Amino acid sequence: MSNSRPSGSDYVLDAIAAEGCDTLFGIIGEGNAHLLDAVHDHDVTFTQGRHEQAAVTMADGYARTTRGVAVCTLTHGPGVTNGSTGIAAADRDNVPIVVLIGDTSIEGRETSLQYLDHTAFGGPISAYQTRIETTETIPEGIRRAFDRARTESGPVLVEIPGDVQAGPAPEEPYVPKRRPRQRVRPPSEQLAEAVELLEAAENPAILAGGGARRSDAGELIVTFAERLGAPIATTYFGRTVVSESHRLASGIGGTFMTPANDELLRDADVVVAVGAKLSGKTTRYGELYADADVIQIDIDEAAIGTHQDPTLGIVGDAAETVAALTERVSAAPDRADRVAEAIASAPLPWADGFESTAEEIDPREFTLELSDRVPDDAIVTVGSGNNTGFPAVFHETTDESEMFVNGNFGTMGYSLPAALGAQVGAPDRVVVCYTGDGALLQVLQELETGVRLGLPVIVAVLNDRSYGIIRHRQNLEFGRETASTYDSADFVEIARGFGANAAVVRQAHELDVVDEFLASDPDVPLVLDARTVPSVARPGFPPY
Repeated sequence: MSNSRPSGSDYVLDAIAAEGCDTLFGIIGEGNAHLLDAVHDHDVTFTQGRHEQAAVTMADGYARTTRGVAVCTLTHGPGVTNGSTGIAAADRDNVPIVVLIGDTSIEGRETSLQYLDHTAFGGPISAYQTRIETTETIPEGIRRAFDRARTESGPVLVEIPGDVQAGPAPEEPYVPKRRPRQRVRPPSEQLAEAVELLEAAENPAILAGGGARRSDAGELIVTFAERLGAPIATTYFGRTVVSESHRLASGIGGTFMTPANDELLRDADVVVAVGAKLSGKTTRYGELYADADVIQIDIDEAAIGTHQDPTLGIVGDAAETVAALTERVSAAPDRADRVAEAIASAPLPWADGFESTAEEIDPREFTLELSDRVPDDAIVTVGSGNNTGFPAVFHETTDESEMFVNGNFGTMGYSLPAALGAQVGAPDRVVVCYTGDGALLQVLQELETGVRLGLPVIVAVLNDRSYGIIRHRQNLEFGRETASTYDSADFVEIARGFGANAAVVRQAHELDVVDEFLASDPDVPLVLDARTVPSVARPGFPPY
């Protein structure tokens, strides 16, 4: 150690290591300088971004990839306000992150230049907030933070004043709070009600969401669907729960609905929503399932009926509940065959062809072509805006792949730092980031982060020279455009200036650069400046 006796900072780093975290994301500042100086003496790697929003979002991508708690550190005041968009995004998407805020020392705190009541500021955008006032309370403060992040699946803010960081470490050995995973069993009377609805159904359907993925319920959902004779549609968060090659997998539902689901979900008379929020995007703002009985299954009682009241709400673990329903419903093999035939005969989303020209590539064609060139187990991150809809429909996934989107907050600039964090968490997998040009301009500096850290993320820029979805809405609603179009930045030269690889893509064959990149054992990002056809709106628009 740098000092004869361990400090509070040493204890914090030992504690997060004991919790199973060996990576600390963040940006150094005055408030957390002591904590980060102590990293030299610990088996914790500090992974620094270039902006606090991006640093938190890197932790977000890491947590989703590793399916554990990520840790990030920010300095006080502006460091926290800069990071707050990333914190809010993680809160909306239920991503567990412990955010260690290096605060000013206790004495004179409220007269500090960068004073901020972080717990009050962070209350609406985080699952829990706490302040560690003395070194003796470090063990309980850190233990509670990790416990709340895990049990409430969201970001937790922990203020650590400078004098607590620098003070003598407590004598108490750090012991994490371990909770065995609880599989909440559904009540038998609610199962009976669900079975009664399903037995009377002629066209049942399953909607699998992010909760099904977190519960590892994919194989059980497939078995349930085969027995029930129902299509398996997914939300954006539920993509990759089941392989899209399965005969009953009908693709994404809701806003970016596939042609198969456009028929099957509209005809459904009973819908089983497994770990899926019945949000506006999921239900097309009430249009879907308006005449259907909806059975909503969620481990969180508060999530049931948040957006739309179901016919029946079941509080239970997704895997446990689906398994229990499978045991109780009658087999309908003929219906399963009929549904499989409907899915197989449905037109492909690209059946009408593409609108590519010699100078501009259709974003649908670009996405489909890139999807074919990356491995089945690729991790895909998706940004917000017009670009969001293309990976939803045209990037094909398997049950080995992952797809991350900030679907509950719509944060610009999410996908690049999330991809960098995912690559840190899974260094041996290919990571693809889809972003719009407008969103990339908000986090462009993080290309340097990817180069500096040796992260070979494929950054696919769907460049329509505009804030695309805003432009489409303006033309639909006002018949003109205001402040939504601009000349494109030269992303290739910018990327190369940071030390990344880069190429312009105007035609599908120019994606050969991806094959060459993947074969080269890369250690820096590849930026693909895809000059897309501006008139092509994302699937589902209008009106969504």
